[in-house]
Amino acid sequence: MNRVAGAPAPATRLFGKAPMARSGFLTWHRRMALLFAPLIFLQALTGTILLLREPLAYVLEPQGSDGPVLGVPALAAAAARTGMHLTRLYLPAYPGGPAMAQLARADGSTHYAAIEPASGVILREGGIWAFPLEAALQWHYRLMSGTAGLAVVALNGIVLLLLSGTGLGFWWPAAGRWKTSLKINPKMPARVRLRQWHRSGGVLASLLVLFSAVTGVLLAAPDLAPAAPMATTAFVASPMQLDGAMGSATRAYPAAAIRDVRFPAADRIDVNFRAPEEGPLAVHAVSIRLSDARLLHVVPAAQSPALWMKVLPLHTGDSGGIFGMLMLLLEALAIMALSITGPMMWWRQRKMRK
Repeated sequence: MNRVAGAPAPATRLFGKAPMARSGFLTWHRRMALLFAPLIFLQALTGTILLLREPLAYVLEPQGSDGPVLGVPALAAAAARTGMHLTRLYLPAYPGGPAMAQLARADGSTHYAAIEPASGVILREGGIWAFPLEAALQWHYRLMSGTAGLAVVALNGIVLLLLSGTGLGFWWPAAGRWKTSLKINPKMPARVRLRQWHRSGGVLASLLVLFSAVTGVLLAAPDLAPAAPMATTAFVASPMQLDGAMGSATRAYPAAAIRDVRFPAADRIDVNFRAPEEGPLAVHAVSIRLSDARLLHVVPAAQSPALWMKVLPLHTGDSGGIFGMLMLLLEALAIMALSITGPMMWWRQRKMRK
């Protein structure tokens, strides 16, 4: 019987394996895709939002002024007016942007406040949903569910690896059919064209998807280990003590800009200084004791064992500049399209069998 022009080729041997192996690739590809399609779509969507975080911030986040930024003690005092314990303070990420405070409520839940950096006025405060970009970040990284969510995100990355592998395994053409195996025949019925678009889009995006999946798993894996226990009572520092501690920290890196300051529930603060000479997102880490402003330890970015400093710029596209971010944006759009067209193909095929 003659095969219709443009229709999928019959199963052929792949890497010396029987056609049944090719069918197995499709079976597992379909099962994993149907199970994880909603999560994959949401991860790609939040990833897109994070890629466009800076321009979106001008629309979704309160904005500060271009005046001189207050020191950390003054910004910490502004955050303290919420009546909650300050756990982390981010200085403005861009000119005119707000300082962001992360705080702990009495019940242990997280609260956020955007602070006008030149005056200390609180521009907005509330839970995670009051700050859409922070919500996108927390969903993308850990589904807003702590270690359990982080484990699911890591599993999602592994599934993306398997989907790319099984998809490529099912598609892999015979010698001399590479170009024709990616063609889309406009004369074929809509259901066949949909399958061809899904196939070609998946193949073309597969290398980027593999790259993002591997870097995503590498980012999630270290944080799956149990964290060291923290002190149960917070150390309440005076403004003078905080000012002295920050003075000790800045003497370690007087020319570096402060990215953020962490306030663990102990007699200590951790200051992260930007280190662009070591990477787009690299930081020098300095820890100081609050009670006497003693320098506890310094970890230069070049000597940091933190894996995320090397992997995160690859995952976010920062290492590739505008070209890298554009490629990741195209990848995210392709993943969203694939996570929709895959279930559509399954549903249409299911209806045809009834």
